[in-house]
Amino acid sequence: MESTTSNALILLTIGMITVFVVLLLVVLAGKLLIQLVNRYGQEPAVDIPASLPLVNNSRAKHSTQPAIIAAIAAAVDHATGGRGRITSINKLNQ
Repeated sequence: MESTTSNALILLTIGMITVFVVLLLVVLAGKLLIQLVNRYGQEPAVDIPASLPLVNNSRAKHSTQPAIIAAIAAAVDHATGGRGRITSINKLNQ
């Protein structure tokens, strides 16, 4: 009886160590992939000229105010660490 329990505990330990190692490899491979994509997969940021209208809705009565555009651009810059860019600003119809 003691031999069976001992074998079961050994198999349990080996199985848990195997699962831990495989999951550790998955996490490390994921982190490496994220770092590689962030380093080499970035497309260059394109500055939007001030004369470019950021509202693409043809039914818009008013253009987006410059203060709002500046606030949105600052928030995107802060949240993305300078890597984000704004391509358009559209008002959602609710």
